[in-house]
Amino acid sequence: MRAGIGTTLVLWLIALTTVAAPPASSTVQNQGRLSGVTQISYGCPGPQREGEPCERWSTFAQAQFRVAKLSSGGATGTIKSDRRGRFTLVLAIGRYRLTPLPQAHTTGGTPITVTIRAAATTWTRVRFQGFPRML
Repeated sequence: MRAGIGTTLVLWLIALTTVAAPPASSTVQNQGRLSGVTQISYGCPGPQREGEPCERWSTFAQAQFRVAKLSSGGATGTIKSDRRGRFTLVLAIGRYRLTPLPQAHTTGGTPITVTIRAAATTWTRVRFQGFPRML
């Protein structure tokens, strides 16, 4: 009798999943992927020539930034990169503003705008200005 109950439960779960799952084609058509890395710079350690830019960018693990959709009523959320400073998100198609947030060793950074396209991956770098700055 237990085998009958187990089989019924499995069939019920399969039926529930089939009914609840949205069609794969509509999901792919309306979504894209945003992948990237978070980086931090403390400026230029040591002497440099006048007029030459000097930024040394390093991976910034566990960095937090805000993601906001640029449309009326667009969703906003806070994202945290992993231990290697990487992140991947599945987002609805559209334009988004990524804003580096102030946290330990940084005052944040310059916001950037990215465009998410259907069934495509957009790659970006979210950069933070560290402190204290070396000039």
